[in-house]
Amino acid sequence: MNNLRATDAAAGHGPRTASRLAHSGVSVAAIIGLAAVLRLINANAELWYDEIVTVTYFVRTPFLNAVSTYGLANNHVLNSVLMNLTGTFLGTDPWMLRLPSILFGIAGVWAFWFLATQIWPRPPALVGTLLFAVSYHHVYYSQNARGYSAFMFFTLLATGFLLRMLERGNAAGRRDEIGYSLSLALGLYSVLLTTFVVAAHASVLLMLRRWRALGWLAGGVAVAAVLYAPMGAPLIAYYRTNPGDTGYPLLSMEFARVMAPVAPALIAAGVILLPIVRRLTRRQPVAAALLLTPGVFTVLVPLVRGQGVYPRSFLYLLCLGYLLLVEALDWAMSRRPRLAAVCTAIVIAVSLARLAPYYRLPKQGFRQALAYIDQRAQRSDQRIGLSLGGKAAMFYDPTVVLVQDAGQLQGLTSQSDRPAWVVTTFHSALQSTAPDLYEWLRTETALRAEFRGVIGDGTVYVHYWPGSKRVP
Repeated sequence: MNNLRATDAAAGHGPRTASRLAHSGVSVAAIIGLAAVLRLINANAELWYDEIVTVTYFVRTPFLNAVSTYGLANNHVLNSVLMNLTGTFLGTDPWMLRLPSILFGIAGVWAFWFLATQIWPRPPALVGTLLFAVSYHHVYYSQNARGYSAFMFFTLLATGFLLRMLERGNAAGRRDEIGYSLSLALGLYSVLLTTFVVAAHASVLLMLRRWRALGWLAGGVAVAAVLYAPMGAPLIAYYRTNPGDTGYPLLSMEFARVMAPVAPALIAAGVILLPIVRRLTRRQPVAAALLLTPGVFTVLVPLVRGQGVYPRSFLYLLCLGYLLLVEALDWAMSRRPRLAAVCTAIVIAVSLARLAPYYRLPKQGFRQALAYIDQRAQRSDQRIGLSLGGKAAMFYDPTVVLVQDAGQLQGLTSQSDRPAWVVTTFHSALQSTAPDLYEWLRTETALRAEFRGVIGDGTVYVHYWPGSKRVP
């Protein structure tokens, strides 16, 4: 492998090499510092729906409940446990609840560097790490109080350890082996999407007949099983009775509708990356297999099983995309250095341009919506929250009445002709899961305000129902 040690050996081990290593260390530290700044800006923005659910069920509960109950696909267990401890001992401000995700996001930039230097020389690995540090999507998930940044961190770390183990063979250090095993275990405990990474690594190791590494992989799975043991029964029962909670079927219209806005960009990226994948496969077949196979499992397994997915189910592809960028940089920096510099500048500019409005907007504007109602509602007016929007609004204002089906709505509106202010969000989901509520909202209420956020389809709407009066 064209890795860190091979590169250093080619350059020699004298003072010049030591200087280069020190320079790289300073550069990596500066990139990680930049990553930290980008992930801390506006980290105290109000919580959005998924974060609110996590706080409600896994932070506002005794610690033993957090480690022994499942009940929701929303439960990214390691993150839930860390948030529970953070909320108990450090406070429940939004930035504090997001602190585990932020720290894993910052550490994920270092893990990217660690993995990249197992495959590429330091210069392209360093530039690729910079691009990953300023990635809009990685910043987004690092500021999301969920387990996704931990998933990326442990996936990158595990793959880096495995590549180093394969290179060293029987001389592999125990630190690498234990690091690999624990990275897989904690990745599985973070998000079950890590199952695809484990399956991919196992497939490659079987083909290579690397039994020792397979043993450490099995050890990681065993550790994860021990961690999940206190909640094993409820976890299995949940997915047995709620298979639809895994998302939209890949071949469904719902999934096509969700992916439509980004489909052209994804297709273009796929076409552009094909020659890059081909080059990596020819140069580093083992590394290419370990990087690409998890992506294949991520797509094919849900497709074969008819299992639903959300766009975030393909989060591994974000890491893969940036790793393939390093391969492109490796080619461009040796043959077209100006092209490499221009492309790097463009990627950084695009990422920073997307971060600017991201920092200005809330995740979802529930507080703004409730403040808007406070300024305009009469004392006798009702406050209603429909479905998901109602659950989130209740988190900030317990006086909001939650309405989840037509029966509840009928009972509420038929027993009182008092006007009502209605808070909603995720209208696409509302239309598909509760069409009666959506139709009532469309025909019987008037839209008064909308508050944009950074969550897709997460705009928060305020409607007004006049009761027996006319809409003013």
